[in-house]
Amino acid sequence: MSASKYAYSIARVRAKRAIMLKPEDYEALIKAPNIHQALTHLRSVSDFGKDIPQTEDVYEIEKHLTNRFVEILRALVESVGEKVARDFLELALAKYEYETLKALLKAKFLGVPESEAVLMALPLGRYSGALYTSLLSAKNVEQAIDLVPEAELKLVLREALREAETLKSPLPIEVAIDKWLYTQLYGLIDKLKGDDKKWAQHLMGIEIDAKNISILVRGKVLGLQPPIIEKMWLPHCYKLSLDVKSLAAQPLSSILQAIATSYYGKAVSPLARDAVEVERALEILWVKENEKVFSHYPFTLGLIYAYANLKYVELKDVRALLFSKIMNLPPQKVLALVTRYREKLSF
Repeated sequence: MSASKYAYSIARVRAKRAIMLKPEDYEALIKAPNIHQALTHLRSVSDFGKDIPQTEDVYEIEKHLTNRFVEILRALVESVGEKVARDFLELALAKYEYETLKALLKAKFLGVPESEAVLMALPLGRYSGALYTSLLSAKNVEQAIDLVPEAELKLVLREALREAETLKSPLPIEVAIDKWLYTQLYGLIDKLKGDDKKWAQHLMGIEIDAKNISILVRGKVLGLQPPIIEKMWLPHCYKLSLDVKSLAAQPLSSILQAIATSYYGKAVSPLARDAVEVERALEILWVKENEKVFSHYPFTLGLIYAYANLKYVELKDVRALLFSKIMNLPPQKVLALVTRYREKLSF
């Protein structure tokens, strides 16, 4: 039944995955002497390049890329007929929009200038257009939170802001959004069955574990007290069986050693220098976990979700690659901005 249920959706996903950018395309975009040649190459190899304007206007380029991405996501959701599966997929894909909200609120909290904040936050879905512009131009983070359209989330964020101000860190705001979103997602996962539930739990579990590792490492770097770090910990740990209460009291070196003995040790080095290095390593692992789904039983909701995750990473990479042409960044700096194939590229 599962095979026939997703036959059309999976056929579309596999066809679209076949035209995702390859390492040689990343190299071509990095080596392109200017934005116009980069756009010409993208137009010839990617659905992101379809009808993309030949322009140096970063806002026009970004608008085209995000519109194409939203169209792809909408088609994926509409291809799923079963209500429970569609409800999960719709909310799971909305997480990309909440990543935008997190970036905007973080920028506001830290007082980042608008010209830099736009590079941090990709306008997507409900957090694009007029709302994106209003959040970007808000006088402060309090005013930005007042603009959040979801009433329940707004209340959660107001509470988180008080803690963020006490700690002088935007981390509580970011964690509050994740907890609000993933609590709902796990409620929907519980309604799924069979392989749909198995793969949704796997991919979502990897995401939550990665976020918890990030909370632990960032909290330690910020010098937060163990009870505060423990309070931020997201529920529903998957392959991460760490005693956060005792580990949060240990030095960073001990935390990294503990992570190195877990499932995530294949990504996180015990010699990692900072939270950014740990988060980048986990992001690459997350990409690989999504790619691995395609080598297993094909007719599941998990494969559709995995493709969407990979496409989101590709969207961010393409945006960074094209922007780097306009900003005349050298190849070595560009490599630090991309996620897929970064280990295979060298300049």
